[in-house]
Amino acid sequence: MITLILQLLAIILLPLVILKFKDFIITKYVGPVGTSYLLGLLLALSIYLLNKLGLNITLNKDMGEIISHIAITLAIPLLLVSANIKSATKLSRQVLKSFAALIISAMIVATLVNYLYAQYQANGSIISAMAIGMYTGGTPNFNAIGKIFFLDNSTIALANLSDIVIGGAFYFFLLVLAKPLFSLLLKKMKSHDYQVETIEIDQVETYELDNFKFNKEIIKVILISILGVLITAILGLLLWIITGMEDGRMNDFLVPVMLIGVTVYGIFISFKSKLHKIKHTNVIGQYMILIFSFSLASSIDFTSIGTVIGPIFIILASITLGTTLLHMLINFFLKTDIDCAIVTLTAGIYGPAFIPAITKQLKNEDLTAPGLIIGSIGYGLGTFLGYFLGLIFLA
Repeated sequence: MITLILQLLAIILLPLVILKFKDFIITKYVGPVGTSYLLGLLLALSIYLLNKLGLNITLNKDMGEIISHIAITLAIPLLLVSANIKSATKLSRQVLKSFAALIISAMIVATLVNYLYAQYQANGSIISAMAIGMYTGGTPNFNAIGKIFFLDNSTIALANLSDIVIGGAFYFFLLVLAKPLFSLLLKKMKSHDYQVETIEIDQVETYELDNFKFNKEIIKVILISILGVLITAILGLLLWIITGMEDGRMNDFLVPVMLIGVTVYGIFISFKSKLHKIKHTNVIGQYMILIFSFSLASSIDFTSIGTVIGPIFIILASITLGTTLLHMLINFFLKTDIDCAIVTLTAGIYGPAFIPAITKQLKNEDLTAPGLIIGSIGYGLGTFLGYFLGLIFLA
């Protein structure tokens, strides 16, 4: 009982500590999500080593599974409600075509990697499908797809850990080397052809906790998000009942319907301007992502890590590199300028949070708003793309 209580307190409180001390040197280097994974990883490693010394300590896997599932289903609508999806109509054709190039690139490369390598590895096809969600949307899509296909928490955590390592190195490449290298292929900016209408950004994906205060409006959005989770759960149960209530198959209907359903629900409520303009709802969503991340990482099984992480790393690294190269090649034929191609690539692979740093480095902050919007659109699309291609991969 004591272990269970301590586990629950760690899952709830440590993400709050990470948010509070987001400027701590480790958090600044690997990001709040990366820090959450590292802390969960250290907990799992500590328990593993203590058990090796003869102690008998185990975390409650059921509680970790339940909390991680609740966290990801709540995070999706909370993140989407603050997204700027409806502003997509204000983007220029150049930006939209470049983002379409990214989607096509991710799908083609992930498909090739799956059939050439991943399908021969344990859970490789699911990892390939998750990568499509990650590189067109972000971490919430990546993890949602893993949950939809019932990938165990330990493997999802290792996939996230691999992505953190790959993503950290690749982000440095985008900041320092991408423009000089790809300028040999793509044209440089001649005009600011990114918006057909002025875009006002109401919210940016943030982990800012200092000015956060609970109020009636935030509670309203949380309750509306919970309502979405309950509605989709009921739909999943109804589908299970309609198909015959076969024993042991309830989750086969419940989990996919909930995760896809809350994505549709989140997109729908994001078009409600009164909800969209409520500040700090994305902070709650990010907090849920940190809870999910810590729960996953703390469930890693170190007895099998060596045989699992290698293939996962190869799959994700191959898709990252291949998607980048194909994206740039397609943008060459589309005659996209180099800044736009880099920003849409960043928006897809990393999501909205990384856009301001990239546009500042490129000295082209006219792409900040379009990049944030593209990242938001990716949140809405990523889960669908990964899920449907995953069905094909696993057929």
